[in-house]
Amino acid sequence: MAGASIKEVARHAGVSLGTVSNVLNRPDMVSPSTRQRVLDAIAELGYVRNDSARQLRAGQSRTIAIVVLDVTNPFFTDMVRGAEQVVEATGAMLIVCNSGEDGARERRHLELLEEQRVRGVLITPVGDGPQPHLEKLIDRGIPVVLVDRGTGRASRCSVAVDDVLGGRLAMDHLLDQGHRRIAYVGGPLSIAQVAERHAG
Repeated sequence: MAGASIKEVARHAGVSLGTVSNVLNRPDMVSPSTRQRVLDAIAELGYVRNDSARQLRAGQSRTIAIVVLDVTNPFFTDMVRGAEQVVEATGAMLIVCNSGEDGARERRHLELLEEQRVRGVLITPVGDGPQPHLEKLIDRGIPVVLVDRGTGRASRCSVAVDDVLGGRLAMDHLLDQGHRRIAYVGGPLSIAQVAERHAG
């Protein structure tokens, strides 16, 4: 029986709704024989718990979102893979959103994620200017971590590479190898990370 309700499980097992709820959420509070009867009813009826309803009541889901600029960029692919490993180890799930470097699309993603009551957001935002839509999430209690961007504020969280140091280390290595005619190939200097590597 697909789509069985928790009431049907309780009726089938001959127990109260509270007992079924305890089996699902606090199984140690139910005697082994009653617990098995409820589990058998769940299996027979094909009951699947509605976790989204439970999360909505709690005001928070078991999902964490990551919003990247371009899912085809190997940098972001590796970042998503690492984040997913950490998130799954906590029993949560990672949702990946691609802004496509479009500010309007990024805002739509964040609005939907807020409606889904995500537990937190990792984001490489479009642009380096003020981010009022991110501030709104933070003000509503949703943790936000900027990735590959600085926040400019001690009270905000970010994870970023020291690109100036990276550029300097690369140059030092080439100089230590005896190279003196060195070319720098990078993207446009209007991109902060490229400019910082060049400066290093």
